[in-house]
Amino acid sequence: MGTVAVRTLRPATATRRYLMVLPLGLLCLLAIGLGYSLSTAKTAPSVQLGAPAEIPGGIAMITGIVPLEVDGWQPPSPVTALQHDAQDGSHRVRIEMQFTALDPAGTRLDPARFIVDGLGSGQPVPLWSSPDAAFVQEGESVRATMVFELPDKAVALVLEGPDGGRLSLGKEHHSGG
Repeated sequence: MGTVAVRTLRPATATRRYLMVLPLGLLCLLAIGLGYSLSTAKTAPSVQLGAPAEIPGGIAMITGIVPLEVDGWQPPSPVTALQHDAQDGSHRVRIEMQFTALDPAGTRLDPARFIVDGLGSGQPVPLWSSPDAAFVQEGESVRATMVFELPDKAVALVLEGPDGGRLSLGKEHHSGG
């Protein structure tokens, strides 16, 4: 008796898999592109240093940016986060602000919810801030102080409020000016 060669036919599953992978791959590329475009969406422009910025219910203005190593300022009571030196490659700054309520309903102020946004900053939050969250009545102004630790090389920084208001920090946060 002789040998019979049997040839198995490959089912079309490999072809079907290929036809399924191609559209899925395209769909993934579209999702990645959409995610990238959403993550780089334009944010509101920042207001120049010293100019008032609109916030819900009023305006906010930076009145001073002082590196702590320049004047040695300390908060009225000891703060654990400020008891140690700044990390290598960073410095601490005190940001003085004024908030004014213009709306008849007033405005809410919470300095602890501000962040610094910008190239190389990583969005730090205040190490210390005063006053605590408060409500500002129409026509009233409140001064606030926030202390941040910022990278030495970061220059294009913006102070961003919880409502999205953005105030430029300029280059004054560097002790060299």
